[in-house]
Amino acid sequence: MSIVTGPIFQLAWVVHDLDTAEREFREHYGVDTWMRMPSMHFGPDQARYRGAPADYTVDTSLGYAGGQQLELIAPVSGENLYTEQLARSGPGLNHIAYVPEDFDASLDRAHALGIEVVQHCTVTELGMEFAYLAGGPLGAHIELLRLPVGARALFDSMIPAGHRNPWNR
Repeated sequence: MSIVTGPIFQLAWVVHDLDTAEREFREHYGVDTWMRMPSMHFGPDQARYRGAPADYTVDTSLGYAGGQQLELIAPVSGENLYTEQLARSGPGLNHIAYVPEDFDASLDRAHALGIEVVQHCTVTELGMEFAYLAGGPLGAHIELLRLPVGARALFDSMIPAGHRNPWNR
């Protein structure tokens, strides 16, 4: 049985500099609008990286290419899967994300299959949770997202006219 079904929600890149990456997408790939979320801090009470408590900060930016959400992530401080990628192979595709109908069941299936959860974060005050699964032969990680109604509404307000996010299909 598969871990998730349905469309990919997001493609995410780890980059050194958000301005440069946004400009590349704007000038060459038509992604004109970006929403910045600077200095997103994840402390040890909400984040785990490779099985241990984590404490890190990232700058992120979200945009849409048609109906496909794109995320750019620039590490600021602390060790995490983003700094790991930059040290190992440099900027590039880090993960693809799904919003499973049943987040807990999908995570349980991944555990049952022996797939490592490389990084796991909860944002209790927002009701968000995300788990990054080791990509194995795929290279890039697979992210499972628990998105509450408020986050879904925000993303729905960002998507270009004529497109829908996966939960509205």
